[in-house]
Amino acid sequence: MRRLITFGFCILLVASVAAAKQDNVQGHDAITHGEFAQLVMEIALGYAESTPDPTTALEKLQRWDLVPVTWNEHQKLTHGELSEVLAQVGIEYLPARPQAHVSRTFVTTLLWRQTGKLRDYVAARLVHGFSANHVLDAGVDRAVSPSDYD
Repeated sequence: MRRLITFGFCILLVASVAAAKQDNVQGHDAITHGEFAQLVMEIALGYAESTPDPTTALEKLQRWDLVPVTWNEHQKLTHGELSEVLAQVGIEYLPARPQAHVSRTFVTTLLWRQTGKLRDYVAARLVHGFSANHVLDAGVDRAVSPSDYD
């Protein structure tokens, strides 16, 4: 019985050290609110030239009501905050640990996978209708019957 208790204690100890190490790794690679705003601007608007600085990018996203006005350029982004922002765009993300910091790699991957929804949101906020990623021709996928081609 002692061996079983000792073994269980060792497993708990190893798991807690691994979790602490993971938090430490995320802390070093964590993305800030300003960097997140820059990344959204780069992906959503497809900047060919230089992306705005973190302060300007964050101010623009706040004007578009995408992020809260209480966000600070240097504050680290949490999974809970990311979830709330993505929900406004129509992206469902349910974090397991809402208070944990988000890594730059995770955010970059997630945003690039959802480029269409980000661009649609920005296009709607700028009153452009749909973004350029939507084809606006008359085709079968646009509910046009074959008789319309005659």
